Amino acid sequence: MGARDRGRPCGRHAVHRGSGRRGRRPDPRASLPVRQEGGPAGRHRRRRPAGGQVGYALLRTGDEQVSEAALEDRGVIRRVSAQIVTQHLLAQLGCYTILPVLPVLLGRLGGGLSAWFIGVALFAFNAAIRGASLFCGGMLHRSRVRDSMTAGLLVAAAGFVALPVAPGTAGVLVCLLVAGIGISVNGLMARVYVVMRLSTSGARNTVFSAIQTAANVAAALGPLIGNLLLGGQYLTPLLLLVAGLYAVAAVVAFATVPADLRPGDDAVRPPLRMGILKVVMTDPVVRRISLVVAAGLFLYGQFFSAVALKFTQLTESSAVRAAAFVTNAVLVVVLLIPFSAYARRRLAAGVRPFGFLLAGVGLFAVSFAVMAATGETLVGAFAAVVLFSIAEAVISPMISTVFGDLTGDRPAVEVFNMRQVATTAGESLGGFAGGALFLTASAHNVGYVYWIGLAALGALVVSTQWRRRKNVS
Repeated sequence: MGARDRGRPCGRHAVHRGSGRRGRRPDPRASLPVRQEGGPAGRHRRRRPAGGQVGYALLRTGDEQVSEAALEDRGVIRRVSAQIVTQHLLAQLGCYTILPVLPVLLGRLGGGLSAWFIGVALFAFNAAIRGASLFCGGMLHRSRVRDSMTAGLLVAAAGFVALPVAPGTAGVLVCLLVAGIGISVNGLMARVYVVMRLSTSGARNTVFSAIQTAANVAAALGPLIGNLLLGGQYLTPLLLLVAGLYAVAAVVAFATVPADLRPGDDAVRPPLRMGILKVVMTDPVVRRISLVVAAGLFLYGQFFSAVALKFTQLTESSAVRAAAFVTNAVLVVVLLIPFSAYARRRLAAGVRPFGFLLAGVGLFAVSFAVMAATGETLVGAFAAVVLFSIAEAVISPMISTVFGDLTGDRPAVEVFNMRQVATTAGESLGGFAGGALFLTASAHNVGYVYWIGLAALGALVVSTQWRRRKNVS
């Protein structure tokens, strides 16, 4: 909503320009149904807007566009943000404290584990984080949101606190799986809670942007803490700190999230389990969104694989290499604040979140084109990181927003498990390609061909989907 509309209901006392006559235009809300917040999909009734906490539609006829511009009370958005972002910041700080040093830490546990087992353990941990919620969707659908979030955080804390005393390789693997399951459950239910409490794309995107900001703040601070403790050989204190952060996050979630919300309260059916794979493949809208998200996450997955390897090739200075990751984290935090406000206005004006997804994929493509052209210099590589960070700020919150808009008659747990399928496929394949394929290309002195291929992939996705963006979500 523009600045001129602030302080009065949108559309009131507007001048009708379509017929050439001046006069007051009837308030369109008087005859339009309004969806109740938190009610089942498709349930509508007439009511007078109260306190600004309501979504309503703007009806325009003739040459004017029909759009649904919803307003939500800013106080509700702030409360939801405070409830979710605080615990998410603590949990992500724990995750990013352990994740960058986990390979080294596993090598030091129990007198040293084999390189093969470390690889298996890291794969299992990341797979659990991304996909564990797929196997307990029905239970989460029936459970209270607060209880599920709290339990997930406590389970993650238990996995990390037991890791220093885990008996052998099997014990270490079980602890990492337990921690990953807890992280997965909490992350899924946090997004479900946002969708249940907020009914408009703009409001949801505001909170998802705040969540992404918290994640990037944690990504900037966590590696510093982890490396400091690991360098001092404080392995057990490191794991106890991580467990403590998850435990405190659990207390915050239990104390702030309402106790009476269940994802299944207003759902018309229970969520699909493994059947969501069929929906992702056969439903045209879900398939299109999933393909674009998977492509975007494939490109995003290059940052901790091919891009990291490229900086290793360019410089032996650990400080310079670390600066690339800090630059990314800080830029995303700084950019998300103004972009969130801009995106909320555009979404309220009727712009589809799918278009923002495509814009993010396009920016990823531009960043890799820059890497192909100038990536043999540090200046050029850092320029590519800057563009990459802009793309990340655009696409990251929109992934949850565009999937959130798919709820309708679908349970929220099911929708966000669809998100997990797309993101897991994209980021996992991206990480694999960024390691194996980039190193192969570099060994033959054609690393630039790999970057060109990534840029071409992004351009192909945008060019084939751009005209169809208005038909999605």
